[in-house]
Amino acid sequence: MIARLKVLIGSAVCAAALMSSSAPAQDHVVNFEDAEIQAVIEDVSSVTGYTFIIDPSVRGRVSITSQSALSAEEYFQVFLSTMRVHGYTVVPTSSGAFQVVPDNLGARNTSPVTDDLRGDRYVTTVVRLDHVGVRDAIDVLRPMVGASGFVNGMESASSVVMVDYAENVRRMLQVINDLDRDTSVFEMVELNNVSAGEMARIIQTVRTSNASGDDDRTFNVTVAPIPASNTVLLRGNPDAVRDMITLVRRVDAVSQSNQNFRVVALSHTNGSDMLPILEQVVESFTGEDSTGRRPTVSYHGPTNSLVINADPDVQRELEIVIRQLDVRRPQVLVEGIIVEISDGMAEDLGVQFLLTGGDSGDAPLVMTRYSNTSPDLLALTGALAFDNTSSNSDGTTTSSDNTLRDAALTSLLGFEGAALGFGGEDSDGRLFGVILNAVESDTESNVLATPSIVAMDNQEASFLSGQEIPITTGETLSSDNNNPFRTIDREEVGVKLTVTPQINDGDTIRLDIFQEVSSVLGAVTTGSTDLITSKRSITTTVLADNGEIIVLGGLIQQDDQTTIQGIPGLMNMPGVGRLFRSEGESSTRTNLMVFIRPTIIRSEADMAALTNRRYDYISGQQRAASTDGSSSLEDIVRVLMDDTPLSAAEDE
Repeated sequence: MIARLKVLIGSAVCAAALMSSSAPAQDHVVNFEDAEIQAVIEDVSSVTGYTFIIDPSVRGRVSITSQSALSAEEYFQVFLSTMRVHGYTVVPTSSGAFQVVPDNLGARNTSPVTDDLRGDRYVTTVVRLDHVGVRDAIDVLRPMVGASGFVNGMESASSVVMVDYAENVRRMLQVINDLDRDTSVFEMVELNNVSAGEMARIIQTVRTSNASGDDDRTFNVTVAPIPASNTVLLRGNPDAVRDMITLVRRVDAVSQSNQNFRVVALSHTNGSDMLPILEQVVESFTGEDSTGRRPTVSYHGPTNSLVINADPDVQRELEIVIRQLDVRRPQVLVEGIIVEISDGMAEDLGVQFLLTGGDSGDAPLVMTRYSNTSPDLLALTGALAFDNTSSNSDGTTTSSDNTLRDAALTSLLGFEGAALGFGGEDSDGRLFGVILNAVESDTESNVLATPSIVAMDNQEASFLSGQEIPITTGETLSSDNNNPFRTIDREEVGVKLTVTPQINDGDTIRLDIFQEVSSVLGAVTTGSTDLITSKRSITTTVLADNGEIIVLGGLIQQDDQTTIQGIPGLMNMPGVGRLFRSEGESSTRTNLMVFIRPTIIRSEADMAALTNRRYDYISGQQRAASTDGSSSLEDIVRVLMDDTPLSAAEDE
């Protein structure tokens, strides 16, 4: 016989001899006497509106008797029970239709994963276990599973999957709920010879080596060390905890030893820093030990270990102190943000004139000279006059002539702005000259510095980015003014950051900070070797939350200066008064602010995230600046980390 499926969609006409109904349209009185299963399925489809897909092997006759009216849902549940009695099951599909298949195929077909456990239909349910083991639960449930159902488990997720008739699944869930209860107990065991941390490590080692062997309930016990009281806390099944207590006491008993030496390797702390603390603790032990010697503690630098020479009881107490101090300390990334915005403006305007007597000396000297004007008209005139009169007979110049020429040259080299004038010497030897000089300058700067440093908790760290400049501290000449001897010191100029962080409760950070920004402004005077340095520093202690930006301090300064030099009386004359005075104006505005942001680094993941963020920023800046989009930082790191030849790295 060719296998085929009958699909019944919508309403079907049922023979009057097989069914009678006097109830309202929504209720039905169902009576079937030895009726064909297909006819019953057609009637159920007509009443419920469901679509049924019938397996070709579904055959037989059924009888259903109802004395009261049934709703459509009640009629469907009666139909499910009837199919189960005759060895068939109804399985819903993803399309909304129902498959009518033999009972032995129902569990393998699609069944909904649901918590609705009503009716005689196959369902799939996933139960997560909290206390009982997966294997134990499966051993209990397997005898309860129907002939066509099954139960399986996943130990990694501590879950059990059940596929069976809804009624049977509901019964198994009740059993699971009764079994999956926390019956564990807590016990504390005091140790006499082994430290609590060492005992926990021994048990963990044995548990790891037993992982692939038989399931020993003793090692299902949770063990937590308590160093302060040298005890271990056990939690688990009462019988398993009892067995674990026996094991712990046996290990502790056989560990008793008369060995007076113990070497403790440190994991995080520098032993040289811990040694003074332990020496103070040892001093608190009065009297001598069983060997007639006082307890001692020594430090071995190459292995960063402490050597304890004492009785076992004293050794355990010192080891408790060591383990509590030898912990991984958090770190703090301290980022400084220094912003300085300045604007300087200067204007100078002045007139100089000079008139000297002639060869006969019948004219007085008349001149104007101001300290804020350049070039110096007097120096220029003096050089010109002596150049004409002070030459030697052989044509060489005198030392005075050279001095005046140097002064004139220095005056010209120090000139800024624009100059307009005229001058000369008439036939009588009179010198005259007039110079108008004007200069205007406008300087703007926007300086942003972001020094940052990672510091260990409660440990000072410093950062410097700058230069060392020579500063003259002394100078000595010999008796004949030659062979000068000069002493100098080196002074650091740049950006400095010194910080000591302390992490408090609630991730509040106490910071002892010294922040300095210095620079070289230039020489004290033209031609001088002495330098002027600018320095701005802050020394303070602040509190900040993790990742919070706070302001340390700042400066807002406005400096306006006006300088007027001139000839009394004449300088105030209307109009022509400007010929007899020199005016200078300067205005300087400075805005300086210093900010700080601390970030706590507690774990390897925190450090990796911070490092990757900074690394990506720098490599991104290099790629943006390069013409080929490459990053030299990435190339170097790839060569160093991957051990790739540089030529191969460049080819990539």
